[in-house]
Amino acid sequence: MATPSTEQRELELIEKVLFRILGVANNEEKLQALLKTYLPPVLLKLGSEHASVRSKVMEICRERLPAFIQPPSIVLPVATLLDQYKAAQSPLVKHFDLVFIQHSIGRLEPSERRALLPKALRGIGSDFGTGVSSLFNVVLRSLHDLKLPPRGSKEDESFREDIGLSDATDASFVAEWLGKVLLLRSASTQATSAGLTSADLEFLGCNKPNTWDPSAKGLSLAETRVKAANFLSTAAFTDEERFIPAIYASSIPDFRINGIGDDMLKRSSVSLENVDLVRKLFEAHSRLQAPYRIKILGLLSKSEVSTTFTSEILDVFRKNAAPGEQPADAMDIDRAGPSTGSKGLEVTKLHRALFEYINWVARIGPSKTDFSKIGTPLVDMLRDYVYSQGWPKPTNQSLDDITLRSRAYETIGLLAKSTKMPTTEALSLVGWLFRSLLEDPTPDVVVNIDGALSSMLSLFKPPLSSSATNSLRTMLLTYMTMREEGDVVRSVRHAATKWANNSLPFSHISARWIDILAVAGRRDERSDVIEEGHKGLDPWTYYANDEKSTELPNWGSMVKYFFVEPITNLNTTEWLMGRGGMDVDEQSVFANFGGDAILAFPVAVDYCKRILFLTALKDFKIEPGWERQLEAVVQSDKASREKIRAYLADTPQAEEPLLYLLTAAFSGMLREDPTLVEQSARSFAEVASFSPARVVGHLATRAHELFPLITSNKREIRSLGAKAFGILAAHPANSTESISKAKSRLIDITKTFKTAVGSELNAVQGAFVALAHLASRLVYYSTEAPNVAKSGLSEVFPTIESVSSATSSVQEALFDSYAQLWSAAIPTLATSEEQKLSKEWITSAYIEPLVVQAKKGNERAIAALGRLAIAFPSSTDDMELDILTLILEKLYTLYEIKQAEVHFAVGEAITAAVACWDADVLQLTLDVQSDSKTHLVEKRPQHIKDVLQKLLVDCKATKPSLLKASGIWLFCLIQHCSHLEEIHSRLRECQAAFMRLLSARDELVQETASRGLALVYEKGDPALRQELVRDLVSSFTGSGPQLKVDEDTELFDAGALPTGEGKSITSYKDIVSLANEVGDQSLVYKFMSLATNAATWSTRSAFGRFGLSNILSESEVDPKLYPKLYRYRFDPNQNVQKSMNDIWKALVKDSNAVLEEHFDAIMTDLLKSVLGKEWRVREASCAAISDLISGRPFQSYEAYYKAIWSSALKVLDDVKGTVRAAALHLCIALSNTLVRQLEESGSSSSATAMMKEALPFLMSEKGIESGVEDVKIFSTITIIKIAKGGGKSLNDYIPALVPRLLGLLSTIEPDAINYHYLRAGEDNREKIDRIRSAMVSQSPIFEAVENCLRSIDKQVMGEFAPGLENTIKTAVGMPTKIGCSRVLATLAMRHAADFEPYAARFLQVMEKQLLDKNDEVSQNYARAAAYIIRVVPSEVQQKFVDKLISMYLNSEDDTRRAKVADAILGLSKISPDQFNALEGQILPFAYLGKHDTDDDVAKEFEEVWDKHAGSNLTVTRYIPEIVALVTRALDTTQWGLRHAAALTTASAVSSVTNASTLSGQVNLENLKTLWPVYEKALALKTFPSKEKLLVAFPDFVSKGKALWEKDAAFSKLLEKIAIREAKRNNADYRPHAFRCLWRFAAARDDLSLLSTIGDIVTPHLDLSPDEDAMDVDKPKGAKSGGLDLKSETAWTAIEALAKGYNRQKMSENPSAELNAIVEALDIDATGSSRKGSAKAGAPCIATEPFVAIRRGFWYECVSDVFEAAAKSDKASSVDGSTPLSWFVSTLDLDKAVAGTETQRLNRTKAVSAILKFRKKQHSLGAVAEGWKDGSEELGALKKRIESAVVEERSSDVQAAWRACIGLTL
Repeated sequence: MATPSTEQRELELIEKVLFRILGVANNEEKLQALLKTYLPPVLLKLGSEHASVRSKVMEICRERLPAFIQPPSIVLPVATLLDQYKAAQSPLVKHFDLVFIQHSIGRLEPSERRALLPKALRGIGSDFGTGVSSLFNVVLRSLHDLKLPPRGSKEDESFREDIGLSDATDASFVAEWLGKVLLLRSASTQATSAGLTSADLEFLGCNKPNTWDPSAKGLSLAETRVKAANFLSTAAFTDEERFIPAIYASSIPDFRINGIGDDMLKRSSVSLENVDLVRKLFEAHSRLQAPYRIKILGLLSKSEVSTTFTSEILDVFRKNAAPGEQPADAMDIDRAGPSTGSKGLEVTKLHRALFEYINWVARIGPSKTDFSKIGTPLVDMLRDYVYSQGWPKPTNQSLDDITLRSRAYETIGLLAKSTKMPTTEALSLVGWLFRSLLEDPTPDVVVNIDGALSSMLSLFKPPLSSSATNSLRTMLLTYMTMREEGDVVRSVRHAATKWANNSLPFSHISARWIDILAVAGRRDERSDVIEEGHKGLDPWTYYANDEKSTELPNWGSMVKYFFVEPITNLNTTEWLMGRGGMDVDEQSVFANFGGDAILAFPVAVDYCKRILFLTALKDFKIEPGWERQLEAVVQSDKASREKIRAYLADTPQAEEPLLYLLTAAFSGMLREDPTLVEQSARSFAEVASFSPARVVGHLATRAHELFPLITSNKREIRSLGAKAFGILAAHPANSTESISKAKSRLIDITKTFKTAVGSELNAVQGAFVALAHLASRLVYYSTEAPNVAKSGLSEVFPTIESVSSATSSVQEALFDSYAQLWSAAIPTLATSEEQKLSKEWITSAYIEPLVVQAKKGNERAIAALGRLAIAFPSSTDDMELDILTLILEKLYTLYEIKQAEVHFAVGEAITAAVACWDADVLQLTLDVQSDSKTHLVEKRPQHIKDVLQKLLVDCKATKPSLLKASGIWLFCLIQHCSHLEEIHSRLRECQAAFMRLLSARDELVQETASRGLALVYEKGDPALRQELVRDLVSSFTGSGPQLKVDEDTELFDAGALPTGEGKSITSYKDIVSLANEVGDQSLVYKFMSLATNAATWSTRSAFGRFGLSNILSESEVDPKLYPKLYRYRFDPNQNVQKSMNDIWKALVKDSNAVLEEHFDAIMTDLLKSVLGKEWRVREASCAAISDLISGRPFQSYEAYYKAIWSSALKVLDDVKGTVRAAALHLCIALSNTLVRQLEESGSSSSATAMMKEALPFLMSEKGIESGVEDVKIFSTITIIKIAKGGGKSLNDYIPALVPRLLGLLSTIEPDAINYHYLRAGEDNREKIDRIRSAMVSQSPIFEAVENCLRSIDKQVMGEFAPGLENTIKTAVGMPTKIGCSRVLATLAMRHAADFEPYAARFLQVMEKQLLDKNDEVSQNYARAAAYIIRVVPSEVQQKFVDKLISMYLNSEDDTRRAKVADAILGLSKISPDQFNALEGQILPFAYLGKHDTDDDVAKEFEEVWDKHAGSNLTVTRYIPEIVALVTRALDTTQWGLRHAAALTTASAVSSVTNASTLSGQVNLENLKTLWPVYEKALALKTFPSKEKLLVAFPDFVSKGKALWEKDAAFSKLLEKIAIREAKRNNADYRPHAFRCLWRFAAARDDLSLLSTIGDIVTPHLDLSPDEDAMDVDKPKGAKSGGLDLKSETAWTAIEALAKGYNRQKMSENPSAELNAIVEALDIDATGSSRKGSAKAGAPCIATEPFVAIRRGFWYECVSDVFEAAAKSDKASSVDGSTPLSWFVSTLDLDKAVAGTETQRLNRTKAVSAILKFRKKQHSLGAVAEGWKDGSEELGALKKRIESAVVEERSSDVQAAWRACIGLTL
């Protein structure tokens, strides 16, 4: 016989298998067993090399097997098939393996599906076959049964490997496809799932109708996505693998998914600077819907590298920027179509995210890439976006649109700022923004437009090209002059001015014109515009910020631009489409000042004047306050005035613009506006006073036009007009005739002097002053006209005496006039020669009246008096000398004047009198070009010497007023005449005089002396200066180099500057002391510059500013000076502080270098002085140390760091408040330095070194443990800041630091809390405790603790644990205990691995802490224990729970049980996994606890039980454990525990018996186990709620029949217990016992207990009032019917009699049993039996006292009894008439309408039940004699029913009665 081929054998095997399958096809169980064995091998044959074999197997798989495996019970060997799939190479094998896997995957048990998942996932990423999509579907089905490990657990850590994803390829593959599952839409819209290709949809099975149809046993997409998101969140995937899917998840509306997605993104450690990741994000953005794009844009806004993807960024903008249309795919993710309700909101969110990202790109991109590629396109796109909203006015002004529009403008500015765009494009954009700012009506948008304009300023930094400058100039001028009319809604003048200031150089004249218009171009201009204009006009703005723009404007060109050439706005149409400029007269100087712009005219004139002066004074230093300095220099510095004159005279090109400027100012003087006139006149007078005569000559002939000014009613205008008139009218260009006419006209005006009033008198005053100016300037010009001018003046000007009674204004006008005339040596004293030579007449007519006014402090009179001496001709020497001597004597008498300012006037008058025109004081008044010196009166040498001698002598006087006056006069003399030999030769004597004045008590005298010393030093030559220094030293010391001051000398009044020690000090004593310490004689001059602070000097003259630097620069500095001088810079006295700063700045050229070189010396001195005796020194030292270390590297002061902290905290408790404040600032500086170091460099060596010094000190008794509150608080704050940024650097200090911080939680708590706590009630204390606990969590101190714990490691934990344990054990304050508990929780959660070795010990510590008296503390420790239990071994966990149970069972009060309950509840909530592991111990315990007699305890245990168990079946699982616990509880002496145990037993019995209703069988073993403790519980005395024990008893008897039916003793015991409980005397308990008794009787078919029940309950049927009853609270009702206790007891007694019958007997002979019931119930109202009674009264149940019982309960009871009787199928052997009649008689049929509707319905049911019973008995042949059909009883009943139908109002009751009538037939 031939051997069969391989092909034949394979075919035979397949046929055999097929026949076997066919043989068992009808037996599902055998078929399944057969397929389990043979299906995989058969499928393996699909890989056979023989086509016939493959064809046969395919036939079986496709045609035969599908029919056989349809029944649901058939489950194929999925696990084997999956293994085979993984191992197979044949595509056919793989295909059919997957077919049959998918068939049975849904029929597997969940545990079996879970086991498949690792197999399915392992290698899935490397499977490139066509079946991988089906395999992935298997994975998705298995996900639903996957149990995810808790995050952070050990299971979670190993989950990746356990689940089969250890290969990164597999994990990436699964994560990617799970992400695509998240992108899927609902089944009806699969094809529209954005982001998925058709291949993706096919892979996910969307082409198969049932894949995602739950009704067809497919997957639920919603639930699958939730499972997928949860799976992705586990440790099975790395952050990189799940990042993109996490984005998908977080964008899904389903809160179950997006919450997981957000959490994954928050916890992700993925770097957004990864180029590949960013590329993926851009790719995802390009294909996803709007919600996903919003999320992606948010992430890209955190990635700097994303800003380098230029083309992708442009694509992003194009895809998202369309504001008016809904993106095609922007629809609700989980709906079939677009969600019209959310379109607008979604688009808004998308645009907001887009602009945020583009804004990010604009800020970050320029530094990362070549931004020019995308900057301009993005700007254009953003402009298009704005256009789409409407431009320049938006068409829609919703809040969202406004926000987006604002963001667009802001981003345009940022982009333009960073983009290199052509100038023309940039200018076009600027113009566009200006117009937007001009016409956009939205206030919120305007801010961003203005910001965009400001951002673009950086593109237009000067210098610009000429074309750009011209275009910008034109644009700015256009917008600067734009009016708010038409479409214009706001002014853009501020922006235009700002642009002019920043984009055009300071030298640009148009920019300055814009500034002038901003300052004064409009009335009521905004303050910000004016301020910006002032900034542009101020050269310091440019000097301080940009050295390239320091070139001054060409003042000549500026004058022509402002006043000569009309300013036009070229190319206006380019910017504003045809809007025109200003129509004015181009030939006028006011051509450019039309309308309100005329207000800017004086500003323009004044500004041209200032620039002219600055140009002339090339050496003038521009600095803050330069305007005042320039004014002072021009008025008071002779050299500067000469420089200006020389510049104007020697600069040919200045002549023409100077004339234009003078002409403009002159024209302004002729206007009608007084303000304009005055400002123009002042500018003209100042400029003209420096102008060459040839230039002034052009305007000289127009002098007559100034008469309106001379006669003005405003005094200042008259004065300025007179001065200008004198300059012009006296000019040589005017003829003698014109001068005479002018003079005559003025004289004519003055003729009305004596009679004039009002404005006429004002004109007279102006004429006098103008006449004096005319005459004096004629003299100064040295023309032939002076003779004409002098003639006749004596007759015109009255004597001073004659006007002594005139008004002050008239007198002052004459004083000014005479001062001008006498300065020019024009006497005008009298009309005759005799009078002129009379000394007496001059004295009475002029001198005495002037002296009278001078003594009143009139400075004009004083000036005139001093100049009177100049008026005498030299030919009358004797007279001259006599008059001069007299004048000087009169001036000397003015020393008693108190006003210091007046003494300067006196000093100048004395100087003018003796030095005449050789004194600077007169030369400074010359305001015309004078080529001749003939008018100059020379000095009087002898008088100069005499005056100097007198002043030197008077400086030694003891009279304070004379001393002060002499010092000031001497200063003035030296200031104005130091160049004269008479003065210069005696400077050393002047120094001695000033030195003596230093000891004066008057502060002004001291300052005068110190300033005088500096002035003497300044005026001397080098040789003289050396001599002055030697003299100075000698004057102080006599011989040595030490400077000493007499300590008894008081330079200030006592107490003016107290030291705190009862002494007085002065600012100079400190200076001299400093000089003594250093030993440098020359420093005295440096110290004297302190007088610069006096207001007198700063207002009188500017010379005080120029002496200090020169002195200091010429002397060597002893290094010993630096420490002292540095400290004095921070002196509390502001004068000392400012002066020392001046000295420091002048002395130290390079402050940083000096501080570096002498740092050690300075720091050592400061640390010594900070603890000195004087408070001023301590305060200054604190401030100095703070400043010294600020910004300095820590290494430079590391050696002093600890000492600084020590000193600072010591001084923080100083007795002086200001010292404490300075110390606090020092401490804050130290703290901030340390914190900043930690923030910037983390755990650097510097930060570590700083903490090494600072932290131990701060933690010591001198820091946070200090008894000084301020020190403690500051130290605490510092430590909090350190903890926030300390990081790993804190590790060495955590063991000591954290316990101290925990202690601080209590010690730093406000005392007020303790005060209120002690006085609060118990409820309020609980509230306060909750608040205190919450405060701990929110406390910055505890935040510091948590910050410390972040960096804790294994080594630190070992050192920290003992200290923490000690803190827990010794803590007293509640906040500290709360803090300790939360520290433990933190350690257990975040540092489980490091904390694990110590967790068991801390859990043991918790056993005691759980019992803390404070509930809040114990609860927090309970939560801490719940966290700790996570990391301890299982045996420790069990031990802890055992301890809790013991604590509960051994507790002596409710409080301890409550604390145990807290612990169990905390464990349940916080550590559910550990709870589940210990549930065998905890759940029985919780079951016991939930029956605790304390409601709060029971509530907590019940919450635990409900959460983890909650069903009767759970109780049955733990019966032995529950019995064990109950036994222990019943054996305790605590009644509360015993009662709880009893209630637990009853509940357990009920659970066991109720469980039988589910299974049909009761667990007798459980009942048997429960009985001993149940019996023991029932035996307890009655207690509240014991009635609950009775509820379970009948069920126990009923369900446990097998236990007692064969055990007579047990049976008897149960009967005994039921009777015993019924006989108990507790009134509240009795109703429940009666009820239990009849239910027990019902459960015992073997007993007839009616008689026994009757004996027990009958005594309680009496409802008559008990006269002996005590008056107590109202009895409690037990039923909803509202019965009182006595009535309820009576009812339960009746119920027991009615329902306590034997159920078996009722079934066998119902009438007999009913007779027995009637016999038991047939008692009267006293409880006596009515049997054989002579009285025929009704039974008690039918009496009036029982009416409420009958209606509420009896009718229903009767119905139940007769329904039970009617169930019997046996005929009664006795007559049933009696029970029928008896029960009917108790139903109140004669009162058919009495009671509620429900009660009446119950009565109908009772009657119906009786009649049905009668009818059934009739059918069985056992009819009661009296109740036969047609009997009288039945007829009477029918009539009563019919009557009831008539009387009844309710249709339902009527229907019920009619049904009863039917039963009577």
